[in-house]
Amino acid sequence: MKKTVKYLAAAFLAGAVMLSGCSKPEPPAQSGELRVITVNFPPYDFVKQITGGSVVPEMLLKGGQDAHTFEPTAKDIIKINEADIFIYTGGESDAWVDTIADSIDSGVRIVRMSDLVDLIEEDHDDDEHEHEHDDDHDHEEETEYDEHIWLSLRNSAALSGEIASGLEALTGESYSEELEAYTSALRELDDKYTAAVNGGKVKTVLFGDRFPFRYLTDDYGLSYYAAFAGCSAETEASFETVIFLADKVDELGIRAVLTIESSDGRIAETIIENTASKNAKVLRLDSMQSTTSKDIEAGASYVGIMEKNLEVLKEALG
Repeated sequence: MKKTVKYLAAAFLAGAVMLSGCSKPEPPAQSGELRVITVNFPPYDFVKQITGGSVVPEMLLKGGQDAHTFEPTAKDIIKINEADIFIYTGGESDAWVDTIADSIDSGVRIVRMSDLVDLIEEDHDDDEHEHEHDDDHDHEEETEYDEHIWLSLRNSAALSGEIASGLEALTGESYSEELEAYTSALRELDDKYTAAVNGGKVKTVLFGDRFPFRYLTDDYGLSYYAAFAGCSAETEASFETVIFLADKVDELGIRAVLTIESSDGRIAETIIENTASKNAKVLRLDSMQSTTSKDIEAGASYVGIMEKNLEVLKEALG
């Protein structure tokens, strides 16, 4: 089910990720301040960490807006045009970038992160209730890819390396020490996730919500069930879906029904109410789609959020 969309580092360094024009040959502003714009939180934090805080990007979704409905303002477009580097994920939520491509200055280096990793097809099974880990489905309709690529620690290590290469090419500075420290922390956390899954009593996660964690479940061989697909706009689950998921909780001995950070938890609670034991917990995994500038000021970081997610996953897997 995986579709490989490999991105060549050499092409990145040559500026091939730009949507228009050729690469910017000179370092940025004479002041030495590198201007980086990111759409959402994960690449914001990657840049900050791999530059040791010497480069602090600006994040467009600073108020926790829903990325799936975000539309840039005229002010946002001006900021992008004044940037040295603009970093976005790519995918359905970032389709607006294509609509403004012609208006972006040719000197802006544009990084589309989905071009840098292996993408996974979005799961749209005919049976609306079941979304098990399965790489053998054939899809006749137009292929859609899960855009939540940062929810793989392995992807995030690769993305950080590519972004560091681009920053170095633009500034002439080296971020190798900071990058090594950061990717080492990501690898260590990846090992902890592997250990937690291997030590878990169950090997399935169940979401009473949308399901943006496909990259994480694939990394560690977990099966999954969810009320909705990754970027679904649905907010109400059918009675049949609720009963199906409740039966799975009973059948598999699942200890927790998971939600994401923006959920009110109602579907998860309804699922639990329809189980035999009615004692599963509602737990939340943070997909980092709603991280705000206030969260950042309070100390939020990619690694910190993924560490908290690990503790939730441990509890869910028993």
